[in-house]
Amino acid sequence: MRTRPVSSLGFTLLEVLVSSAILVIVIALLIVMADHTTQLWHHGESHRNVSRELRAGLEIITEDLHSAVLTTNPSTLAITGADNMGSRLFFTLSHPSEQRSTGNAGDLCATGYFIAEDPKSKGSAKSYNLYRFHASGSAVSTAFEKNSLPALYASASAGNEASTELLARHLIHLDVHPLQGATPTDRLLLISLAAPRETQEIPSGQPLRDDQLLHYTTIVRLPPLHEQWSTNSF
Repeated sequence: MRTRPVSSLGFTLLEVLVSSAILVIVIALLIVMADHTTQLWHHGESHRNVSRELRAGLEIITEDLHSAVLTTNPSTLAITGADNMGSRLFFTLSHPSEQRSTGNAGDLCATGYFIAEDPKSKGSAKSYNLYRFHASGSAVSTAFEKNSLPALYASASAGNEASTELLARHLIHLDVHPLQGATPTDRLLLISLAAPRETQEIPSGQPLRDDQLLHYTTIVRLPPLHEQWSTNSF
């Protein structure tokens, strides 16, 4: 009697090896795709953080300039250089009544903005931030009356926590340029901030290329000049 062959229900060794190879390739592709997706997310998040810091910095500078008290005394609006970190901007201002601190002697304040190395930076990699200097009360009134505002501005330092606060992290350049408006009395400031496209420390001696930077720029119209100035006026 002739018997019929029984069909095999298992896999051959070759089939197992081919299936395993295909599975390994698929897993490797999924890992690469997941890693690429994670990198894109980190890049996007870093870009958003940098943009947020730049916008916040410009908004606060603009708001303070709208409250500036400027006179024919050039010290009430001082723009100086700060090496490769750009400009240092200092000016006097009088905050709206709802923003004034209670107990201050006088309403006149002095403020300033500059880029400086983070005092907490370690090693060869440097971190730079945007700092805001602020002084008020009798110190400003006295400096205003005695024409010694530059000496007050000189106390601004990233390490002087009593008068200087960290405003925005990882910004590396501040540019401030005066512009002439449509009329002789119309004065403008062109203000630009720059930061690495990705939040990072800057290797010492290795400046970033322009395509590695993110720039935000705004133009601010300055308040009119006061011909005569006195702390009793504010």
